[in-house]
Amino acid sequence: MMMRFAPSTPGLAILVMTFAVGSMATASQPAARQVPADSGGPLVAGGASALHRGVYEVALKSDGEIHDPYLGSKLTVTFTRPDGSLVTVGGFYDGGRTFKARAYCDALGRWSWKSKSDQAGLDGKSGSFQVVASPLPGKLRHHPQDPRQFAFDDGRWFLHIGDTGYRYVAPTEPRWQAYFDQAVELGVTKIRVWFCQGRHDVRDLLTKDRRGLNLSYWQEIDRRLLYALGQAPHVQMQLIPYGEDGPELNRYGTGDPAAQLIAAYAQARLSALPNVQWTISNDMLMLSQGQQPSRNFHVPAAVIDRIGRDMAAREPWGTLLTNHQRRRSGYAFVDSPWSDIITLHDLDQVAGEVILKYRPKAERPVVLDEDRYEHWREPQNPRYFFRRLMWASLLSGGHATYGGLRTYEPYDGKQQGIQGYQDARRAGTLKGGADDFVHIHRFFADAELTLVGMNPNDAMGGNDGHAVKVIAGEQAIIAYLQNADSRTPETANVAETQATCRLSLPPGDWQIRWYDPRTGRWHQNPGAGQIGGGDPRDFKSPFVGDAVLLLQLP
Repeated sequence: MMMRFAPSTPGLAILVMTFAVGSMATASQPAARQVPADSGGPLVAGGASALHRGVYEVALKSDGEIHDPYLGSKLTVTFTRPDGSLVTVGGFYDGGRTFKARAYCDALGRWSWKSKSDQAGLDGKSGSFQVVASPLPGKLRHHPQDPRQFAFDDGRWFLHIGDTGYRYVAPTEPRWQAYFDQAVELGVTKIRVWFCQGRHDVRDLLTKDRRGLNLSYWQEIDRRLLYALGQAPHVQMQLIPYGEDGPELNRYGTGDPAAQLIAAYAQARLSALPNVQWTISNDMLMLSQGQQPSRNFHVPAAVIDRIGRDMAAREPWGTLLTNHQRRRSGYAFVDSPWSDIITLHDLDQVAGEVILKYRPKAERPVVLDEDRYEHWREPQNPRYFFRRLMWASLLSGGHATYGGLRTYEPYDGKQQGIQGYQDARRAGTLKGGADDFVHIHRFFADAELTLVGMNPNDAMGGNDGHAVKVIAGEQAIIAYLQNADSRTPETANVAETQATCRLSLPPGDWQIRWYDPRTGRWHQNPGAGQIGGGDPRDFKSPFVGDAVLLLQLP
């Protein structure tokens, strides 16, 4: 689904929602979803009204130029919600004499704001605005009924289909719009994005003397995130402000002002955006107390923990926060109060073992955010590998992320950089690893199901996750029959035979439906459409290849 704000008749702005499956799309215009045109879309700068679950921006001018606008001046703005509750946010410098502050509009009604600053021209300013109804989904949270699942602020369950678009905000990447638009068409709902311009450093965020910020870089980050918000507000942008810059992280730990400014400014500028969540760093090896960094990817866990605590203490809008570690090094912050997501980096997790290992450790979502890529540790059969990785992760009670091109390297028109998935498919650079993600969306939409309250239960299918993955709830059971031709995930392909399994079903009269995960087609069971539970039952799919079996009680 794609949402975008489109001009309409004078005085009105209308949100157009486009639902895409492959190359086919239909557009609908939700009834009673019209909002005043001066609301301006998901972000409103100084208008009379703003959208519910959108962003309102206050802009102030200083009396004169400020010598050190980043570290030498202070600005906070306190927003008062309609119920009287207060949220105080840090302001951010945006060039010239302009300072700004942003609110995430999480409540309907009349809001007011007032500024406080050590600069006379910025202090004591005030205003108000009206937050009006909108179809925006809002920020992502833990699901209120199942903390291992996600939900938007509007209550909708979030189906996590991740993609890796590291250099999406790098100013030198020319194909970022095509990348984003085509990712949405694929069914991607989260994109991992770092702030690095160099391969392993974020120095371009700062001026060369480290006394301030490279403002044009930050403004481009802002522009590209707002583009994403305007085009598809349901797609989460997981921002990694320190990227893979171990030395910068370690400077943070020593109290370096520039290193610490990066996180503080990023939050002040971007945390109010409803499509943003935070990952502190990427691919770092955590060192225990007393160990000293000897490689660029070595960072004491205590440093990441300090950054996490600092960011959580500053965070005004409850934006989700996590960290990402070296492959197969687990997650060091399961018990840290600031950590909202258990983020994992592993290999060949087509049976979901690492998700199942971490899922009991905390009531938080478990996300496998890195495995193989189509062009790094590439599987021999990427379409099958990533299809089964997604299904296996979901039915393990977790979530997974795809990797295609080498988006950690600058654009070269071939295997590197940010470019559209379909463009790369047509060029023969990608081999279809993400082709079947749209069918995952269709399954849950057609079945009118979510995974809220469901628990992994591979024992029901014989405890062989490489063969059958099972998740079960009180009224529904979903089994994914992987039907691989090999036990080696790197080289396996789907067997062109009918998939079979034996399930030990709970008592009840279970209705049977089959779903083909590579075509998106539903099939009736070739025998009876219903089966009694209480005993092991054998199943055989009515088509060849891997298969999804849905069992539901009437």
